[in-house]
Amino acid sequence: MRLWSACPRLFGGAALPALACGALAGCGATGTQPTSATPVERAADVTASGPGYRFTLSSQASVGGRSAAFTADGSIDERLRQGTLTMRLGTLDVSEIESGPYIYVRVPQTGGSLAPGTRPWVRADIYTFTQALSGSNPIAGDTSSPTQLLQILRSGGPVSVVGTQDVRGVPTTRYHALIDFERYASTLAAGQRPGAQAYASELRRITGSSSLPVDVWVDGAQRIRRFQTQLRLCTPQGTLTDAISMDLYDYGPQPVVTAPAPSQATDITQALRSRVAQTLAQLSC
Repeated sequence: MRLWSACPRLFGGAALPALACGALAGCGATGTQPTSATPVERAADVTASGPGYRFTLSSQASVGGRSAAFTADGSIDERLRQGTLTMRLGTLDVSEIESGPYIYVRVPQTGGSLAPGTRPWVRADIYTFTQALSGSNPIAGDTSSPTQLLQILRSGGPVSVVGTQDVRGVPTTRYHALIDFERYASTLAAGQRPGAQAYASELRRITGSSSLPVDVWVDGAQRIRRFQTQLRLCTPQGTLTDAISMDLYDYGPQPVVTAPAPSQATDITQALRSRVAQTLAQLSC
């Protein structure tokens, strides 16, 4: 989800784990699922088409003997393309707002106040990250929510049932799946496939693999309740391992979001796009 994955790059903290999460933030547009779609693929579609939900997210990454972690929670309304999030980076809490076509991040205050002339928010175009991955054929999704991290589940390969388990008091079936990057483009509309093919190629380049193992917990309404995976990225410091976990709950309409006024936000889209491109260029297996 670019909403939360952008934040560490804005302020320089925990950049690699956020990039690892952001690498999974595919497009939100949906293609046509075959009738033989697996339970995981069907659940990804049902989850993406719902009105909204609350979520919690955690990322724990390590590379070269160093580690970093963050947690986040918030809410998303898919129909209105809006949401809020609070990210915790150590002792720092960062507030974010998504209101298409922008993500907004509140500038952390130093000494209890902002420097004179500083606007309280920065903003960036929602698609900054996926455009960096998909090159001249950007993927134009319809939202930038945590569901985007789940959209790659529509590229599912073999799926097996692990068992049953309650997630936040809701009965679910736990599935293990192997996501096939090569199949990603085929799940999208024809006009989006060139960008998706470039996106999948970049995932192979920075992970050294054409697949990703995931565990998904699905409820009786075919909605995803929990998602876990362990992503590996090839960095100059060595292989980065990032354990990612997300819970989705309280499905239904969410609180209305009010975006900051233009006079309250500084646009950093170009600077962020350059920073993301530089970071991605350093990743290769």
